[in-house]
Amino acid sequence: MSLFEFLVTLYSIVTGLGLTLLVRSLGQMLESRRKTRLYWVHTCWLAIMLVSYVMVWFQLWSYRHVASWTLLEGLLMLSVPVSLYLVSHLAVPELGDGSVHDMRAYYYDHHRLLQGLLALAVVLSTVAAILILDRWSPEPWLTVRLVALAVLVPGIVSRRPQVHAVQVVLLLVLLGFAVTELRRPISE
Repeated sequence: MSLFEFLVTLYSIVTGLGLTLLVRSLGQMLESRRKTRLYWVHTCWLAIMLVSYVMVWFQLWSYRHVASWTLLEGLLMLSVPVSLYLVSHLAVPELGDGSVHDMRAYYYDHHRLLQGLLALAVVLSTVAAILILDRWSPEPWLTVRLVALAVLVPGIVSRRPQVHAVQVVLLLVLLGFAVTELRRPISE
């Protein structure tokens, strides 16, 4: 087993746990649909999170040629799925208590922490790419990360629904671009 395979295993476990938590939350929302008032911005955030997990997992492939890793680099890499896991944990409340849940109110109660953790994941993945891969050039992934960060900041500081509506639309467009980039075959 190579060192990269070793790190991918741990990374995949944390990513899988976060993705499982997110999908479980979506299942809970379906189960309690009669007692859950959906909010389109919140629902879009759940979709953004789902695609984000897939994107960070695919981006891990770019590290396959790194010959040696320090503990700090491994922790830096692992901090990205850990941050996403925390976002997944906060994305949906526990819905099995039988009470009515308003996703709009829940979203605005947690938006700063949710988006702050997502911004942290973007920053950490950018720092990892720069430090570990020594990539300072404006490659497509770096550009996507920086634009995502610029779009996240207004949502962290503002509670205005208009800001969040524009923000989520911009992030969906950005993800559309990123997914287009993912259509390229992964190869050695």
